[in-house]
Amino acid sequence: MRVLTILFFLIIIPVLAFGNDVVFTNLPAHLQLFPRDAQDSAVVAVSGRVETPGYQQVSLEVYKNTDLWKSYAQSLDYQGNTADFSFEPKIHAELSEYYFYVYLDDSLIARIDSIVCGDVYLINGQSNSHPNAATYSFRSEFCRSFGRHTNYNDYDPADTTWGLSTGEGWCDSCLYAVGTWGLRLQELMLNEYGMPTCVINGGSGGSTISYNLPNEDDHMDLTTTYGRLLYRATKAHVQDAVKALFWHQGESDSSPPDDSLYFDRFSQLHQAWREDYAPLDKIYVFQIHPGYCGGDGQSYLRNVQRNFKQHFPEVEVMATVGLDGHDGCHYNDDGYLQMAQWIYRLIRRDFYGATDTTDVEAPDILSVYYTDDTHTQIAIDYDQPVVWPNDTLNASMKDYFYLDGDFGYIKTGYTINDGYTVILELNTSLIFSVLTYLPNSSYNRVPTKYYEGPFIRNTRGVGALSFHEVPIGSGPSAIHRTVPLSWKLEQNYPNPFGAHQSLQGQAATVIRYHLPVGGQVQLTVYNTLGQVVRRLVNKRQPKGVHRVTFNAGDLPSGLYFYRLEMKNKLLTRKMLIVR
Repeated sequence: MRVLTILFFLIIIPVLAFGNDVVFTNLPAHLQLFPRDAQDSAVVAVSGRVETPGYQQVSLEVYKNTDLWKSYAQSLDYQGNTADFSFEPKIHAELSEYYFYVYLDDSLIARIDSIVCGDVYLINGQSNSHPNAATYSFRSEFCRSFGRHTNYNDYDPADTTWGLSTGEGWCDSCLYAVGTWGLRLQELMLNEYGMPTCVINGGSGGSTISYNLPNEDDHMDLTTTYGRLLYRATKAHVQDAVKALFWHQGESDSSPPDDSLYFDRFSQLHQAWREDYAPLDKIYVFQIHPGYCGGDGQSYLRNVQRNFKQHFPEVEVMATVGLDGHDGCHYNDDGYLQMAQWIYRLIRRDFYGATDTTDVEAPDILSVYYTDDTHTQIAIDYDQPVVWPNDTLNASMKDYFYLDGDFGYIKTGYTINDGYTVILELNTSLIFSVLTYLPNSSYNRVPTKYYEGPFIRNTRGVGALSFHEVPIGSGPSAIHRTVPLSWKLEQNYPNPFGAHQSLQGQAATVIRYHLPVGGQVQLTVYNTLGQVVRRLVNKRQPKGVHRVTFNAGDLPSGLYFYRLEMKNKLLTRKMLIVR
């Protein structure tokens, strides 16, 4: 009889109340996602008290999809007129939905359906952080969101329901809207890893970084975009389990004086994120695209964004140049879906153990320098192989490298050193001080509303990060890089390290190593049992001195080893985590 009763209620009754006999202190919500722990599971607490004497027991039945999975029963021990009960079943991160049925003796008093376990991500920024899908209509019961996307509107604290994510975004009152590329990320994680996900998008179209800062007196102020996102994450009970936050913003700050204040404002925002969403393993920042939505400081601001990863250990920076469908401000659906694909390669590397890690990052420069005393050739060393593009009918790549703020001095460009080095041949022997790649449209004399390419890309088509007024050195030393004569793996610094002894108040440390030749490099962290803890580097790198930040996350205190492998060389050192 109980099975028939369950199926009946599954269809017509989402949650039941049982008079004043029972008060729940913990009960999952319809469609709720519980963040998975290190064992790919989550505890779902069901607890409360019976406030009417005479009942014998409370029982809980948990169904996985349509099959009874586990059952529990607890006899009631009254203290006066009340008796407490508590269950803590564990569910798993998988493509299964769980259903919870609570009985008081033989009477069904609560039914909660469609519970899943998985991963949590947040998105914030301006309009490109929450674009509206025009043709992309994917939906899945394993892709969830929480609350309402309100853009600039104050948040109604009563909007605390779970639902299936939608590709909507440019709206002022949309339930469960995560935007085009946010939903595509969920689809990719679902298809490859069978991972249910929750994405909460708090973007505000056209917003400045100042608008995105928290109210220092009340981080959960619902009149602020920061407070609205934090409120939703808190009410969803996921604020302490956010794996990564995606930041897509900057066009509205690309005019003086805001461009010069961007780093300090991002530092303030970064500190708030670290406080409110600890441990927050990763922050992915999109470097903005040249376009007419920005101001005269676009090139400078993009360089600020490029350098975030040098200051904030958990930040990764992804380019947007080279994406499809850019109209000078936004992208079409193809562009946003491609945006998701580029950043997804980093996610699967950082969180799902993907071994496909070659050239998944946006190429970045290591050094810029004159190759000899004639000053007629400039070399740009990249951290991965890049491709010099063919000219289009309307543009040539050489015209978008600027020397001391002007163009017309570069005769041609090409790559050498297996693509690791770009050579710019000059038509003059003048000595220039700085080099810029992709200046503002208003910064140059090229008659174009916004830049559409060509672009420097890596072998997988990912655009290289643009840079602004990087000093030109003599020999490969513009960014303090020299070619070492021998292999070396330096001692990590700081060591020992932990949350209180490390970088930015995090359990992070920096590892430097010297490569006298280029090639495939692996840098791996092991525990004392010889088990792989983290693969920090697994890609081709040029000769030179390299550095990588190791964020230990929630690894326990103890001794660890890190090993550099390249060709026939093996170098190993010890490090100590102290909590």
